[in-house]
Amino acid sequence: MDGMSEIDKATVWAMVKNMRLFAFMEYLRDLDNDPAPNAANQQITAYLREFMTTDPNVLLSDE
Repeated sequence: MDGMSEIDKATVWAMVKNMRLFAFMEYLRDLDNDPAPNAANQQITAYLREFMTTDPNVLLSDE
């Protein structure tokens, strides 16, 4: 993964919660348009897709 340690879902979700919506959508578009995504970007994309389909009550809780 290009010298990175494994990316965990909590880290990706915490990052997304702090992004502005437009920046998030641009980031997701760039990930989707990558013709040869590396393993880290594939993992991030999967977590972002799950994030987008998660109940908002779960995302907004402090648990």
